[in-house]
Amino acid sequence: MMDALIREHAWFLTFWGMIVLFGAIEFVFPQFRQPAERARRWPTNFGLGILNGLIVSAVPVLNVAAAQWAADHGAGLFNWIAAPWWIAWPGTLLVKSLGQYAFHRFSHRSRLLWRLHRVHHCDVHLDVSSALRNHPIEMIVSTGFMIPVVALGGLSPVVLAVYESVEAIVNMLTHANIRIPNAAERHARALLVTPGLHRLHHSAVQAETDSNYGNVFSFWDRLFGTYCGKATQSGRPFRFGLDDVSRERAANFPAQLELPWR
Repeated sequence: MMDALIREHAWFLTFWGMIVLFGAIEFVFPQFRQPAERARRWPTNFGLGILNGLIVSAVPVLNVAAAQWAADHGAGLFNWIAAPWWIAWPGTLLVKSLGQYAFHRFSHRSRLLWRLHRVHHCDVHLDVSSALRNHPIEMIVSTGFMIPVVALGGLSPVVLAVYESVEAIVNMLTHANIRIPNAAERHARALLVTPGLHRLHHSAVQAETDSNYGNVFSFWDRLFGTYCGKATQSGRPFRFGLDDVSRERAANFPAQLELPWR
């Protein structure tokens, strides 16, 4: 009990410490220098982040608990076939990341899920606070989608716990307004989702918004034809956000909570 409490507090401090670290780097090495309107945007972004932390803080724990249950009961594919670690470990990464890719892509295709997911895309600028901007109900629905995937796959609880932690930090980095050297960006995107790729996903141009669905790995987008490596309309100013949601509503906390029903 005490060990679990210590781990929870350590992760809490690490998570918010990384938010502060990436936020500080953004001030020194920004990719985009246009006004970030932090006074307008941050109360809503951090408000949603804190609300999600209070309501759905157990999301990563539930995924790992589902994997542990499957392991204890011999359930799920990798447990049924008694897969050795050198199959189960990479298999866990592939199944989990594919499940997230599928849910993210479906969130853009389904009118019902898009009502929830568009809250994340309303932000008119992109920085580390954007990683916190999710509707609480979307977090709950995504967990309900992933738990059966985790259990049926018989994913490794240890690898899943590590992946969940790394994914949270990668999510902060891909949303952060940090200038990445071109060579590092070019080489990293062969395998991983980079800040440059994810900025395109947050573009106001729908063809770019409906691309680059991967959370950590970029190869699922390449495999399924949803990869977008550069802007589809050259020579235009780059814009974030959604054209059907005003800047005022995008920065209004109550309006964002109500957005799925409006």
